[in-house]
Parts: sequence; structure tokens; C-alpha cells
Amino acid sequence: MPNKWENAKLDEVTEKDMKTPSCWCGDVCKVKVSTDRKKLWTEGRRFFVCPNYAHDRRLPTNAYDVPPSPPPLCKYFTWIDQDVPEDVKKDQYQDCLRRQRRFEEAFQRGLDEERRQKEKMERKKREEERARKEKVARAEERARKLARARDAQEEDEARYKKGKGPMFP
Repeated sequence: MPNKWENAKLDEVTEKDMKTPSCWCGDVCKVKVSTDRKKLWTEGRRFFVCPNYAHDRRLPTNAYDVPPSPPPLCKYFTWIDQDVPEDVKKDQYQDCLRRQRRFEEAFQRGLDEERRQKEKMERKKREEERARKEKVARAEERARKLARARDAQEEDEARYKKGKGPMFP
């Protein structure tokens, strides 16, 4: 569906047998022509659209200009000009390939980012494990030194009790 369009008419000579269809809400469709320059493959093509399709208004410049249009009752849309030029088909195919390549690149970037996140988490876990082991080793060393100091203190106290320690006046 093009974003910009203008009113159009069916050619009375070449399209005299073509009937204007009714849309899903029962109204007779309008004939429009695409003026969307951003989508070159739609520019100049004619189509049928529901008369209740409210998207042919310009967007307001601020919230106080025009109240927003209500949502369309039905979104009936069909092309009148079905034939697409070969160069447009080629452009569409190239665009499809470009989109597919961009999707694959984005997917690969996502996989790479996921892999980096996993590696980061693994590094963090290894660092935490190393820090935990160091903490346990320090606690064990401290406990060993405290036990050795306690044993030495008890040994000194036992020596003083026997009278083997140094004499102080």
C-alpha cells in the first residue's frame, strides 16, 4: 500500500468493461494513483481503495492542528495495474537480497553478541571462583596461624606454670 496517493479515474476507452469493486464494508471503492516517490515501483500505479480508508490526510504538524483520523473501517486495497516492469522486478529482487543479507548480518551480530556475553559470564564465573578459592585459602592460612599462635601461647603458659619461664622481679 503506498503512503501517498491522489484521486484518479478509470480510462473509459480501454477499461470500459472493468467494474469498480465493492470493498469489505460494502461501499464502492475509489480509484487512486500512487505518488509515493520513496517506493519507485509503486509510483504512478493505480489501485482501488476503500472510501473509508482515512490515511489520505496529511499528518498534523502538532497535536492542536488536526485531530487524528479514526482508524479505517476496512483496509480494502487492490492494484489495478498488475503488470510490474522488468527493471522494477529486478530492483525488487535486489532489494529482497539486500534485506536478506542485512537480516543475516544482524542475525550473525546477534549470535556474536550472545557468544561474547557467554564468554563474559564464563570469565566472571572463573574470576569469582578464583576469588572464592583465594578467600578460602586466606581463611585456612589464618586459621593455621591462629592455631599455631594458640599452641605457642599455651606452651609458654605451661612453661611459666612449671617455673621454667624467665623470672621477672
